[in-house]
Amino acid sequence: MTEILLDTTGETSEIGWTSHPPDGWEEVSVRDDKERQIRTFQVCNMDEPGQNNWLRTHFIERRGAHRVHVRLHFSVRDCASMRTVASTCKETFTLYYHQSNVDIASQELPEWHEGPWTKVDTIAADESFSQVDRTGKVVRMNVKVRSFGPLTKHGFYLAFQDSGACMSLVAVQVFFYKCPAVVKGFASFPETFAGGEKTSLVESPGTCVANAEEASTTGSSGVRLHCNGEGEWMVATGRCSCKAGYQSVDNEQACQACPIGFFKASVGDDPCLLCPAHSHAPLPGSIECVCQNHYYRSASDNSDAPCTGIPSAPRDLSYEIVGSSVLLTWRLPKDLGGRKDVFFNVICKECPTRSAGTCMRCGDNVQFEPRQVGLTESRVQVSNLLARVQYTFEIQAVNLVTELSSEAPQYATINVSTSQSVPSSIPMIHQVSRATSSITLSWPQPDQPNGVILDYQLRYFDKAEDEDNSFTLTSETNMATILNLSPGKIYVFQVRARTAVGYGPYSGKMYFQTLMGGEHSETAQDRLPLIVGSALGGLAFLVIAAIAILAIIFKR
Repeated sequence: MTEILLDTTGETSEIGWTSHPPDGWEEVSVRDDKERQIRTFQVCNMDEPGQNNWLRTHFIERRGAHRVHVRLHFSVRDCASMRTVASTCKETFTLYYHQSNVDIASQELPEWHEGPWTKVDTIAADESFSQVDRTGKVVRMNVKVRSFGPLTKHGFYLAFQDSGACMSLVAVQVFFYKCPAVVKGFASFPETFAGGEKTSLVESPGTCVANAEEASTTGSSGVRLHCNGEGEWMVATGRCSCKAGYQSVDNEQACQACPIGFFKASVGDDPCLLCPAHSHAPLPGSIECVCQNHYYRSASDNSDAPCTGIPSAPRDLSYEIVGSSVLLTWRLPKDLGGRKDVFFNVICKECPTRSAGTCMRCGDNVQFEPRQVGLTESRVQVSNLLARVQYTFEIQAVNLVTELSSEAPQYATINVSTSQSVPSSIPMIHQVSRATSSITLSWPQPDQPNGVILDYQLRYFDKAEDEDNSFTLTSETNMATILNLSPGKIYVFQVRARTAVGYGPYSGKMYFQTLMGGEHSETAQDRLPLIVGSALGGLAFLVIAAIAILAIIFKR
């Protein structure tokens, strides 16, 4: 940007500059191209050679400027149009300046020659006129800009020297460049004047805005901008960034506190983020979100990670006795607490069979394979168990935030008696009938019931879905109808039996499909003629084969 020190453009009252000699430069009123009266200075003494006409401005304070620029509006008469004075005619004039700390100028001082004055340049017209406009208007205007510096004193004078031209000095503007106060990259920079040379770069230190701090970069020596000779900011070094808990607003002009419910964990230009799951930021300007009740972050979690809970109990805990060992199996908890790291611990207890005494922890002789604590798989084999002893096994589900919770780990329990055993697996499942939304199944008893069968548990799920989305159905007989199925879908079925000891293992997976929409219901009896026909055909084939074999024998 520019700051004006002097401007005679459009001046209508007397300017009052000093001329030497008195009959040289003359202040007159003329009309500009908009028909307005303005004050100008004219000189046209070409009749005599050796002209030396000076015009001096009043004292101009520099106001801290290091280098000033002068814009001159002027017109010059073409020497070729004045043949009688062509030999002494000039089409140029010279610009000078003189520095001073106080206004000491008089009619004699500074002296009217080049010694006390510093020459800026000889100014030549690009265009000249050959005839004077009889209406008094200014014609063939030239505009030239010159600059000088560096300036070191309080102010200066300008002087214009004529050596024989016929010209009009219409307007003089004196100004300097400065870079305006600015906020850039979260740093505030003060107003800075351009340097004393055209190529100068004036360094200006910046101050980080409120709630911002200097970003540490290699070799950084603070936040700085540089003001060039034309009043333009350039060459930024270093920068500021919003503090943790604050984000950029107004195009990097300011840093604003994160609103309630949002956070920003570190210094930088990133925006505030919404609090992750199960956490909240109760105050503006939060650098992290606090976990809600019953939710936690582990020591290995980042401060911007979601808060998580403890897992629910394992599902479908069952066992199988193998010699003196017990194989315990289970499914993952339904709720993992929002984490992927889930582990299992096994607690073994010996309990009295007939008395109501307290269960005691198993002795050190009991072995667990692969381990008792920190299991990553849903199975464990327990060996070296005593005969005719009632055991209780607890399978705990834990994760990395369980130790932070005041709640005890969730667990599943199963009782195992080494004097008995659970039923063996059921060998087969049969389809009795099927419809578009139901299937009726039956199955035989286990080969080894190992006691009175109390009931059966049927597990089923859509083949196209995950096994964790299975459903269970309990039946006191060895037949069950499964309702609310989808037409044309293939379902996976497994069944297991339960005695007083507990459930045995599930049978192998069997696949049955419901009818498509529009098909008639189908039962095993509907397929009976086909089965009988196939059986009779097979019997006839065996009879014919036997007769053929006997005929061959008798021929021998």
